Amino acid sequence: MPDPAHNQSPHQPDRQPGQLPDSPETAAQGPTSTVITSANTASDVPQIIYGLSIRGVRAHVLESADRHTDRYLIVLDDPTPIRLKIAQDSLASIWDAILDEYPRAVTLNGHCYFCQYDVTTLARPTTCPECGNNLDSHQARRAMRDGKGRIGRGLGQKPL
Repeated sequence: MPDPAHNQSPHQPDRQPGQLPDSPETAAQGPTSTVITSANTASDVPQIIYGLSIRGVRAHVLESADRHTDRYLIVLDDPTPIRLKIAQDSLASIWDAILDEYPRAVTLNGHCYFCQYDVTTLARPTTCPECGNNLDSHQARRAMRDGKGRIGRGLGQKPL
């Protein structure tokens, strides 16, 4: 049985993962737009846009229609390969600046935010031996700030 997610009409161009289909909002930017990151808090959006702009990458925000994901999608205006690479390379430092008040995803009593394993004696950077989350990653720190509970194993890990 064919996969409906991969069915495209002959009039639709091939899209890469992370790209949005043509819509009235994105038509002015070209045939496709690339979502570079997302944010759940409105105050994060201008900081991300500014962080990208000082690196020469223009982006805009779209409100997500999916209630199960972050509310705001940050979309590159002109997703050329070099701008995409610059944006991807910049996101960790942008999120680090935004999450400055949350240096690690560790509770006040020294336990992993996700599984409550005691990580007080573990060296930094810390990957929790119980749940596998990198407690120093911006993904884990953001989940803690946003009050997201237990999330997927291995959060913040680099893919193999």
